[in-house]
Amino acid sequence: MKRKLLSLAALLSAIFVFTSCLNSDNEVTTYYGDTAITSFSVGTLKYYEHTTSSTGKDSVYQTTLSCSGYKFYIDQAKREIYNPDSLPYGIDGKKVLCAVSSKNSGSIVIKSTNSDSLAYYSSTDSLDFRTPREFRVYNQEGTAYRAYTVHVNIHKEVADSFRWDATSAVNDDIANLSAMKGVALNSQIFLMGNNGGVVKLFTTSQNNVAGWSELTPNVALTTDAYKSLIVKDDYIYTYNNGSVIRSKDGKSWETVSNEPLTRLVGSTSTNLYALSESGIKSSADNGATWTLDRVDDALTLLPTDNVNMFSFASIVNDNTNNLVLVGNRDASYTTDAYAMVWGKVEENAAGSENQPWTNYNITEDNKYPAPRLTNLQTVKYGDAIMAFGGSGLGASTEKAFSKFYMSYDKGITWQKDSLMSVPTGFKCAAASFSLVADNNSCIWVICGGSGQVWKGHINQVAWKEE
Repeated sequence: MKRKLLSLAALLSAIFVFTSCLNSDNEVTTYYGDTAITSFSVGTLKYYEHTTSSTGKDSVYQTTLSCSGYKFYIDQAKREIYNPDSLPYGIDGKKVLCAVSSKNSGSIVIKSTNSDSLAYYSSTDSLDFRTPREFRVYNQEGTAYRAYTVHVNIHKEVADSFRWDATSAVNDDIANLSAMKGVALNSQIFLMGNNGGVVKLFTTSQNNVAGWSELTPNVALTTDAYKSLIVKDDYIYTYNNGSVIRSKDGKSWETVSNEPLTRLVGSTSTNLYALSESGIKSSADNGATWTLDRVDDALTLLPTDNVNMFSFASIVNDNTNNLVLVGNRDASYTTDAYAMVWGKVEENAAGSENQPWTNYNITEDNKYPAPRLTNLQTVKYGDAIMAFGGSGLGASTEKAFSKFYMSYDKGITWQKDSLMSVPTGFKCAAASFSLVADNNSCIWVICGGSGQVWKGHINQVAWKEE
């Protein structure tokens, strides 16, 4: 009986206390045990802008730039915060104002850059983000925290800028080449050319403009083999004495087929392409067998000299490439002022229709046609095609090496690039030089006559996406 009375008294006491709480003005506080950083952003930051006066004098002045539009990603699994699109070159990473939010009102602190000390985060205090910073967010109970590494990425180069680098000395072997063509394969540059009727083949690392070494192929190469030098997958290909041959290292060559062609012109992920007396041929089995492609225009409009083909993946359809063929007709076409450009849609999906090649006719409203230049050199550079060459041929009046042309619409229009110009001290034989785009998005100009090798890049094109 005594136990029952005690239990009843305890229950009545609890009811009284509970009723008293409901009738009071006191608020009940709930403490949460979990938290996380849920947002991170930066605002208007100090910015140093570089300008060039009309006299060519460089100057720098301080201003501000709103960076609120740059999105920061929060990887909760890796506990990393970063902006995939870097802030512009010139942003002062030493003094950055940022806005940070947390789940359940967790307390945010920042670790010092030179010790283990911690300081409370404040949106009004600028922070040094020249190196990654550690942010911590503590739960309300103060029993646990989550640590994040915060990267505020800032470009270290101006996006729209180009610079050239040259070898410390000329290369005599390259200087003696009377004709040449170069390609990039994996981490190497291969250069094939003629020296007094003797075929020469050289290679160097893409990171070493001065490290050229001569290769000794296991086959006899004909003097026009350099014209067909192309790359597909892990091989360099060429057309040599009636045969399609290929090599991984430039020394050991194997015969793929004995197809009647005039030259190889390029490749896609699925096909090799070549010119023949009958028109354009393609091979879907790495050159073993060939098929004549359909063309919608006269074969006399096909280029025969300085010919290259480029492939651009379609942004609309899977397994589809937009192909562009560029080159000059031979010297007998004395009235030609422009290069010949052809296009094709390469359909590789099952059941798709094979599309024909079409000539890009130069209309009166096209003020920027492809230039017809001596030893016209074209390469794919970023999302564009770059062209460079000697003096104009036929009806073209262009000066030798006066412009680098870019086509951003797959060969329809070609305009002078505003960033690139020939480097100071540039010397090259108009009929003997090669333009190469390597796998690091760098441009090489390899010069016969002088032996100069120039390498450079447009910063924005060379940046890697991560």
